[in-house]
Amino acid sequence: MANKSLLIAGAVCVLIAVASFGIAGIESADGIGELTSIDYMDYVEGPDSSFTYTFSEQGGEGSDGWYVMMNGSYQDNDENGLTDDCEDNSFTVTTNRGIDVTEASSTLTCIYSDDPYEFSDSQFDPNPYDGRIIFGYVCATIDEDTGYDCTEGERYTISSDTELYIFDSDPYYSVLGESAMGLASGFGIGLIGTCCCGLGGILLLIGLLTGGKPTPIPGYMPHQGMQQMGQMPQQGMMPIQGQMPQQVQPQQYTVGDGIDSSSVADTPISVWDSNQ
Repeated sequence: MANKSLLIAGAVCVLIAVASFGIAGIESADGIGELTSIDYMDYVEGPDSSFTYTFSEQGGEGSDGWYVMMNGSYQDNDENGLTDDCEDNSFTVTTNRGIDVTEASSTLTCIYSDDPYEFSDSQFDPNPYDGRIIFGYVCATIDEDTGYDCTEGERYTISSDTELYIFDSDPYYSVLGESAMGLASGFGIGLIGTCCCGLGGILLLIGLLTGGKPTPIPGYMPHQGMQQMGQMPQQGMMPIQGQMPQQVQPQQYTVGDGIDSSSVADTPISVWDSNQ
């Protein structure tokens, strides 16, 4: 017979694997669906010349801030390291009290580079080929090296003489991260299911190949020479413990037994008379 314990364990592993594959498929499909449905333009406002936002940080870990964009394309025909379409443009940032905080809260970059290892605004553009370019950042405090000074709950107004687009990066990257986590979760569950499936298959195979009756050795009788319970010992064998050995009684003889008394003389014969 097969090893039932291993068969049961293998079957449980296979069932877990099947369930994992189902969950993984659902999670992965949801993650892919969410990723493909995300459009960064849903988080873009404009065109306009003035925008007002209230600054907030997610969990106190900083903010990706607002990206300042305009119509144009990423190219540097004069090779001066600046994107041609935004070289002569600028913007200002003021608080709700009318205080100019442009230098403290933002930066105007308009940087272009063909080198993937050098900073370029196109590296942060969700879609570098949609006819809009990034040329500035406001309250991007998640990078402490920038030194942007923005206050939680403060209202900031971004304005320019040129029509702008403002990309609110925080909610966009938050949704993007959640969708990516769902997709990664699906792959992780699928990996667990694969491991369980492999383990279950091994256990089932071992369970089927083991646990049977041992193969007898040719020419060997398992019960040969063994006395069955309840049988009397054969002649020449030692008596069973607890039984007294039977004693052989010697044959008894009686003197005179078998002699005919009629043939016996009545008169005794003397030994002396026979010698005379």
